[in-house]
Amino acid sequence: WPVRPREGINYDFVATLYLIGSTLALSFYLLETKILAPLLVENDPVVDAVTSNENDSATSTDENGEGGNAWKEFANGMQGMYFIFVPFVPCLLWSLVVRYFWMKETKKISLLDKKDN
Repeated sequence: WPVRPREGINYDFVATLYLIGSTLALSFYLLETKILAPLLVENDPVVDAVTSNENDSATSTDENGEGGNAWKEFANGMQGMYFIFVPFVPCLLWSLVVRYFWMKETKKISLLDKKDN
């Protein structure tokens, strides 16, 4: 059964790591959709083609100010980065279910130990 906890594994630690991975997925998704979205939108293809031919270096100046092409390159590089961390989300849900059963068993064992003493 996939939700049966195994001995010797601290599921608090496992759930925490999956939470960190899920938080990274959400952070990269929000970064792409809310902050970098204006840089990913195609403005005017003719103007972009002329600008890229005239200013081919990353330190060129355009309508976004100094280094605007560098920000567009960064935005293009970050596009889809959250897909790397998306598998952590279902793993987090799984680990929370297993952690629930682990805590339940741990509590049951500690109550039995108290009764024996």
